[in-house]
Amino acid sequence: MTKNIRRLLLLSSLGAFCAAWPRPPATSAGEEVDVVVNKSNTVGDQTATSLKPIFVCDKSTWPNGKRVSVLMLAPGSPERAVVLRDVYKMSEGDYSKYFLQAAFSGRITAPPKDLASAGQMKQDVAANPGAIGYLKSSDVDDSVKVVMKLQ
Repeated sequence: MTKNIRRLLLLSSLGAFCAAWPRPPATSAGEEVDVVVNKSNTVGDQTATSLKPIFVCDKSTWPNGKRVSVLMLAPGSPERAVVLRDVYKMSEGDYSKYFLQAAFSGRITAPPKDLASAGQMKQDVAANPGAIGYLKSSDVDDSVKVVMKLQ
């Protein structure tokens, strides 16, 4: 029993140490992440509060009637971490759990689509009138429309 208590204390200490370890910033110092939509989308500047229902798939159409298509970069990308933190207000685990429960309960038909690269994100947003995604500001060009800047 004493051995188990020692192990528990050691694991607790290790967990506290790891939690306190400084993490590198999600993006390069000063690098913005821009939330982008298709250029034809009539929506204007947005806030994290107004975007959350869109990103969690609670809002399924844009004011112009186009169906919303949420695009996410693959897990592990720094831009995804910024969007999860600032818009979703969720960790990666909470995000996965949320969409698993939403799909199981029938609240959504499909979770956001994961894309492998910024190039694919830009291409898909530019090609889909209802798409919303995000890019590092340095990856943004006139093929998409910025509706919010995240730091």
